[in-house]
Amino acid sequence: MKKINVIFVFIIFITLISCSSNKKYFGSSNIKIDETGIVNFIRYLEGRFYAENTIIDRSSRIMSPMYYAISEDGKNSYGWFCNSSSSYDCSDNFLAFKTIEHCKEYSKKNCYIFAIKNEIVWKNMNIRVDELSFSKNIELFKKLNLFNQTSKSIVNQANYEKYVFLDDDDCKGKRNYKDLSNIRGASLFCLLVGQYEDRQR
Repeated sequence: MKKINVIFVFIIFITLISCSSNKKYFGSSNIKIDETGIVNFIRYLEGRFYAENTIIDRSSRIMSPMYYAISEDGKNSYGWFCNSSSSYDCSDNFLAFKTIEHCKEYSKKNCYIFAIKNEIVWKNMNIRVDELSFSKNIELFKKLNLFNQTSKSIVNQANYEKYVFLDDDDCKGKRNYKDLSNIRGASLFCLLVGQYEDRQR
């Protein structure tokens, strides 16, 4: 029993160190996110994304969310996932850093961690998000003063699933980043882009 307690304390200690080291990657600016950003955040929470680190069957992966980064202007995003039903089944080696670096490649701007698993950590808010509906997340982002009030109104509660649950797209990668209308992680009509870790054996 004593041995189990020691192991448990050690796990908590390692987790606290990891969380502390990740804080330097958290965003802290007064960012405003539009409805495309809300949809991409829901895609992240749902674990639906276009996987960069595989050659076969890249589209519509469904996995557990680990890290979500957004660009400093709020227009691009990038996710990191665990190939399991639980994010805790995967190794967390430098993933916060990797997520923001890949986000930078897409956005050509500085990126910061917005969420870890299902918790918004921007400005150290530490808000857990369990509700996946579009309208509830719009309300939440408005309450947190994160929503762009001038955002286009294409998406609503009645049609948001059409955008969140895309199975595939005809969108582009990094090279055409100047045209955000056709870039993964930046367009309403493109999948969220990301990578994933395999479950630890």
